[in-house]
Amino acid sequence: MHSNINAVHHHLETDKPHLLFLTETQIRCPSDAAYLNYPGYSLEHHFRQRAGVCVYVRNDICCQRLRHLEDPDFSTLWLLVDTGMDKIVYACVYRSHSGDQETTRLFDHLSMAADTALHRHPDAQFVALGDFNACHQDWLFPYQRTDHAGREARNFAVSMGLSQLVKQATRVPDIAGHTANCLDLLLTTDPDRCIVTVSSPLGTSDHCLVKSVTSFSPPDCDSRGERRVWRYKSADWDEMTD
Repeated sequence: MHSNINAVHHHLETDKPHLLFLTETQIRCPSDAAYLNYPGYSLEHHFRQRAGVCVYVRNDICCQRLRHLEDPDFSTLWLLVDTGMDKIVYACVYRSHSGDQETTRLFDHLSMAADTALHRHPDAQFVALGDFNACHQDWLFPYQRTDHAGREARNFAVSMGLSQLVKQATRVPDIAGHTANCLDLLLTTDPDRCIVTVSSPLGTSDHCLVKSVTSFSPPDCDSRGERRVWRYKSADWDEMTD
């Protein structure tokens, strides 16, 4: 993130996204993070030396950091966004190239945290996004092989009722003979509202920029239920007490 901070700030200035999630930030938690800030945005982060995640939140977005869902052992960041029409729980994830046991622990954590969040906010949409470093021959581009992380990611998606919306490579290798892979995923409970596109990386990053545009509908004013209204001032209290 250090080497690409100018590109990140340029994207915030030109595209003005509501949210910009970044993974594999590779920053130790700095004593002074002011140089990372950008006007009009707040920065939430979970920095780790060889991993880490963060998000820039535009100042007109109402959101809450769900720190109680985060585990210091994993590069995750949880947010609750209130659009005024809908609520969305976001989980930003970076899965490092760790062993199978650590990968299973990560997805167990994600499942339990998601259950907790959706139990507290049952009407919220849920979105899990980030760099999962996973391969699955039946599920993820280029559909060539399956690894343990791919199986865990797909099991997590199926158990939570999530659809995976990124359908092309998000990391283009710079080594001859290596295959382009879809490593950056967007999993959501409400796929019909999301349009996902993949574009060129920011700065010198080796991962593409994944953009999601979400549509919202205003509340249905005709779906109100009946309620009983008591007009106490109109009551005949003498008749009621006879």
